[in-house]
Parts: sequence; C-alpha cells; structure tokens
Amino acid sequence: MNHTVRNYLIELARKRTDQTVTYQRLSDDCKLNYTMDNPYHRKELGVILGDISRYEFLNDRPLLSALVLRAGDNYEGDGFYKLAEELGFGKWQKLKEESIFEIIQINKSIEFWRNEEKYNLHK
Repeated sequence: MNHTVRNYLIELARKRTDQTVTYQRLSDDCKLNYTMDNPYHRKELGVILGDISRYEFLNDRPLLSALVLRAGDNYEGDGFYKLAEELGFGKWQKLKEESIFEIIQINKSIEFWRNEEKYNLHK
C-alpha cells in the first residue's frame, strides 16, 4: 500500500475546506509523476487508490478514495464504483447513477478522520 497517498488523503479529510482533490493534483502533491492523459498512469493511480480503500474497508473505515475526483466533472471515476461493488455495496452502475454513495463516503471519511481519538489510533 502507498502510505504517502493514504496519509495525504487522511490529512485532506481532516482539513476544514477543500477536502477533495483531483487525480492529477493528488499525483503531483504525492510526487507520483503520473499524468492523467496517460491511460497507464490512470490505471496505476487507480490501483493505489483501490488498495487504500480495500485496506480501509477491511478495517471498518470509510473508503478514503472517495475524496479523489475527476477534474472535468468533479465525480469519482468508474473504478471507485466498481470497487464498491466488489466490496458488497451494490451494483456499480446503480451506485454511480444515484449519486449519493460517494457523498456518504466523503462525509464518513471526513467525520472519521477528524475524530482525534480515531486519528491517533488508526493513522
């Protein structure tokens, strides 16, 4: 698991404003040297984010990758919803269409990581 990206997302969730980030900004800030114009780089970043959210899910925490959005439309990529389906949240197309699952995960991530006790215990 990429601990730099995970820690970045945790700190992002703890902020008071600007609690989401684009894929490109995440790559730049974490010095991954990925460009989102490159399909291979997008896939690699998706693998990193998937690993992090699987880890969070297996430890009864919200999906941190919900904080990462596409620059063009400010929505999560299909990979986020496909992972959610894999984890048992429901059919990915329905989750994406309903446009509530990602908001719930964003809010739960922020709430969880702002809690000092949980932050100190699970970081």
